[in-house]
Amino acid sequence: MADIWPRDMHPDTISAVQSGRAVANTIDDMLEKIDRIRARRPSPSSRVIPEVDGMGRLTDLYIAPGTIVGAASSAELVSDIMAAIRDSTFDALRQHRIVVQETTLPKVPWPQP
Repeated sequence: MADIWPRDMHPDTISAVQSGRAVANTIDDMLEKIDRIRARRPSPSSRVIPEVDGMGRLTDLYIAPGTIVGAASSAELVSDIMAAIRDSTFDALRQHRIVVQETTLPKVPWPQP
């Protein structure tokens, strides 16, 4: 690996660049895992299922046929939808937190004076 570095580059500089790349690669892997998160928690009536991504954004919303027409009131429907979105968002952010907590950054050596 030393062949790719200029001969006049200080070993501490080479080590710092290698460490920086390792940290960047670890963070990229973590962000890819977060990007793949999708949480789908059904509403209390099970007639509404939102999809929330790892950043807490609503990406899709499934409403079972007849749900809107069969709702007793618009307030009941809104409550059902909001409960499902809240639960899905909580689950997505829980998964996000787990990914971050399980990520171990590589040790970065400090040069000795």
